[in-house]
Amino acid sequence: MLQAMEQTVARIESDERGQSTVEYFLVILAATALAVILITVFADQDQGIGGFIGDLLANVFGWIPKIFA
Repeated sequence: MLQAMEQTVARIESDERGQSTVEYFLVILAATALAVILITVFADQDQGIGGFIGDLLANVFGWIPKIFA
């Protein structure tokens, strides 16, 4: 009986089938949180940082076509 329990515990401890799924979930969760933070910062034009970053991106996106034209 004890040997059967030890084998079951050893099998459960070595089973990592869902590990990569959890890792992918955590990466997607972190990326989503970062995206929400960035959207919040960019959308808030009344704040100084939102206006600054928005203006900076507008300048960069206006500058890029001039380089390749």
